[in-house]
This record gives sequence, structure tokens and C-alpha cells, in this order.
Amino acid sequence: MKSIAKKQRRHPNPNLTGGGQSRREFIGYLALGCAGLLSVDVLADNFTGTRMQGGPVRKGQILSEDQMRLLRDFVEVIIPQTGTPGAAATDTHGFIDDQLANCQSPVEVSQFIADFDKAGVLIEKHWSMTFSKLAEQDQKAVMTAVANRATPFETLSEDFFKKLKSLTIIAYYSSEAGASEELVYLPVPGGYDGDYKVSDNDGKAFSPQVF
Repeated sequence: MKSIAKKQRRHPNPNLTGGGQSRREFIGYLALGCAGLLSVDVLADNFTGTRMQGGPVRKGQILSEDQMRLLRDFVEVIIPQTGTPGAAATDTHGFIDDQLANCQSPVEVSQFIADFDKAGVLIEKHWSMTFSKLAEQDQKAVMTAVANRATPFETLSEDFFKKLKSLTIIAYYSSEAGASEELVYLPVPGGYDGDYKVSDNDGKAFSPQVF
């Protein structure tokens, strides 16, 4: 059985996830947030773009250069750079653009982009500047308001931030940096023993590893 064990070093921005969560609680939250999305393997296999390691923002398959710039700044707040690259450096925004272009229905794409553009407009109107020009602490406050649909984001769709965050996490942890530096791959966790008796385990059968 294949298993991926996540290091206990980093979660996405605690301001957007609830800072006191255990790893198990976070995984459960992530599972709920990813409801309705394709599996990680399917998403990764469908990514036709090249995963940049930083570099200038480019026009996407479906998003304009300005939209890609805002999306890059959004995902970097969700998973910021620490001792390892953040979401922006792993081209998470490029991954999301690819998913919108190739893996989402026209209705889903239209709704996501409408909410995304609305969020950008509301930020400029409410804070009198673009998101990228805001101070780091203000960017975190804005994204928290987006996540909670607080003023001035009450009119955003309920699932907008959930989809944004889910795609960000899937994209990041399927990137080279996320998969090799933030995750540990265990092809056969705990080893394999084909002659292990149930009685040796207090009568309990085995279940998939929960972490």
C-alpha cells in the first residue's frame, strides 16, 4: 500500500486554517475542502504546463496576465515561503489556471472567475490599492476576510475560497518542492510481514494508516 506521510513542520497559513489544528484535524478539513474535486493523481497528470520555479508572471491558458498576478499573490498568502518555497515559487497559480482550462466545467469556470474578479475589484475599492501593494499583514487580513465572506466580500460564492484553497494545496503538494521537501514518501509504511497473525495485534485487523 502506498502512503504519503506529511512532515509536522508546516501547514498552510494558520490564519486561514485555524492555528490550533492537529495534523489529523487538518487532513480531515482538507478532505472536506476537496470534496467534488478530482483526485491528486488525476489533477497532476492533467497539468500540461511547465512548473516554473519562480520567474515572471505569464498569461495563462484561460487567465490574463493581470489575473495570473493576482492569483499568484493569493496562493502565496495561503502557502507562504518559509524554509522551503511557497506556492508562488512552485507555479501553483499556473496549475490552477490549467485546471480551470482543462478540468472544470464551463459553469464552474465562469463562477470561479466571476468571484475571483469580484474579489480583486472589492479589494481595490475597499483598500484603495491592489492586493499586491498591500503590506503582508494586510494581505493576510484580506484573505481571512475572503475566507469568511466578511466585509466587503459578503457577495462571493460560498465555495469560492474553498475551491481556491483546495486547488492551492493540491497544486503545491504535487509540485517538486512540495512533494520532495514538504512530504515524505513511504512506499511500504512499516514494512511488510505476510505471516502476521491477528492474535499478535490484540485481535484487531489492520486498517489504512491514519495520520
